[in-house]
Amino acid sequence: MSKQIIHSATITLKLPLNTNAEEQAAALQAAGIPIDAIGNAASGFLFVRRTRDWKNPTKIFRWFATDIGQVAL
Repeated sequence: MSKQIIHSATITLKLPLNTNAEEQAAALQAAGIPIDAIGNAASGFLFVRRTRDWKNPTKIFRWFATDIGQVAL
């Protein structure tokens, strides 16, 4: 059986679902997540999901400094 590798996000950020693109980009950069001009992660891996909470819908951004499966140096 192979050893299971668990990855913890370097940065996790939770934003309201109705946040516009400019506010979202500013929040990601303020949190320390490197993004390019179109909002994609400039390095590492950025995983985005929406919550199922219909009363308070949010987006959760999880940024990993290295790509999944790589070891940080």
